[in-house]
Formats: sequence, structure tokens, C-alpha cells
Amino acid sequence: MTGTFAVLAVASYLLGSIPTSLLAARYGGGVDLRKVGSQNLGATNLFRVLGWRYAIPVVILDAAKGAIPVLLFAPMAGTGPVGAMALGVAAIIGHVFSVFVRFKGGKGVATSAGAVLGLAPLAFLVTLAVFAITVRLSRYVSLGSILGALTFPIAVRIL
Repeated sequence: MTGTFAVLAVASYLLGSIPTSLLAARYGGGVDLRKVGSQNLGATNLFRVLGWRYAIPVVILDAAKGAIPVLLFAPMAGTGPVGAMALGVAAIIGHVFSVFVRFKGGKGVATSAGAVLGLAPLAFLVTLAVFAITVRLSRYVSLGSILGALTFPIAVRIL
């Protein structure tokens, strides 16, 4: 592992660790997500507590936290697709185990989606479609997330 890659892995983790939903809820809505709703720092809880106006920007920012390491940091590291995947995983780990909130973050779905988008855009679109259809029909984001995650490797293989 090169020194550059190590620095970028730490940067990916720290970027992923930024608790966007907590910040949006606290400074935008005046609430602590850890004390309301499901008490989870995810966009779904943010949506339930404060609505789409807060949740959509957070989902976009959380996805960016996964995409930036894959699309911007990985080329600087020069480690190819495996390094890009590793940097994306570092961001996801940062989101789920954020150093800024005592290692208790969100579930990592949007951050994972951003990393997946950077790694395999066509497979991401298939995964997003499965997620959206599942959530629309079932009204369960968690079920959509699970089915989307199961769909991704199949879509990568086919596409």
C-alpha cells in the first residue's frame, strides 16, 4: 500500500464520517435525530422526522460521500478498480462508524449507492430501479435497500 493510498483511505473514511443527517436535523430543523423517530442517523429517519425538504439533500450529500473517493480519490491513488472499491468501502465504513458521533452513524445505504454509482453506473441504474419499485410497492426502504443490494452483483455480472 502506497503512502498516497493510505492518506486517501483516511480521507475517504473522514469524508464518509461527516454526519450529514445529524447536521441537517440539528441546524436546519432544531432536533437531534438520535433522540427522535427511530433514533438512527439515516436519511429515512430524517425524512420521517422533518420530511423530504431535509432528506433529499442529505441523500445526495451521503451519495457524494461514496462517489467522491471512487471518482476523485482513486485516480490520484493510481490503484485501479480494486483501490477505487477499497476507498468507497472506507467512506461507507466512515458513514456507518463515524468518528464524529462515537462510531454510531447511519446504515450506509446512500453512501454505498454513491460508491456503486462511481464503480458501475449501469448496474447502479438497475439497482436503483429495483430499490424504487420495491419501496413504491412495499413502502419499506429497508426492503428496497436489501433487494437493491442483492440485485447489484447480478447486474454487474450481466452488464
